[in-house]
Amino acid sequence: MTAAFTSTTLSTTVTAADYAVAVRAGALVVDIRSRAQRERQGVLAGAIAVEARPVVDLLDPSSAAPLAAVVDGRQVMLVSDDGLDAELFALELASRGVRGVRAVDGGHEALRSARALGLLTDADHLIRERSAISAH
Repeated sequence: MTAAFTSTTLSTTVTAADYAVAVRAGALVVDIRSRAQRERQGVLAGAIAVEARPVVDLLDPSSAAPLAAVVDGRQVMLVSDDGLDAELFALELASRGVRGVRAVDGGHEALRSARALGLLTDADHLIRERSAISAH
């Protein structure tokens, strides 16, 4: 893992290129675009789709009901339409003391331009997770 993804890093955004590095390193990708945006722009295959409103509590391990995939030390990449909403939520989480949550600068649009939308479908950690889920 590169220094760009250590838990002490204060940056709340990553570029599309750093997103690719994070995905290959096992990051959890959370798509916070609205359902209408996902239908219009296409789903981000392999990402967890969460409406924006509850995402802060779902990604805060100290909240009453965090996502099970949110574990200490695992990087989380937030993807919104243009990156702005994701950055606001990453900043909110950082203010709560949650580290390792980053917003993709430019959001889904930047990932599409960088041709990085399909990275999750071949990510080793997601293949393992899908296999574990389908085995149950």
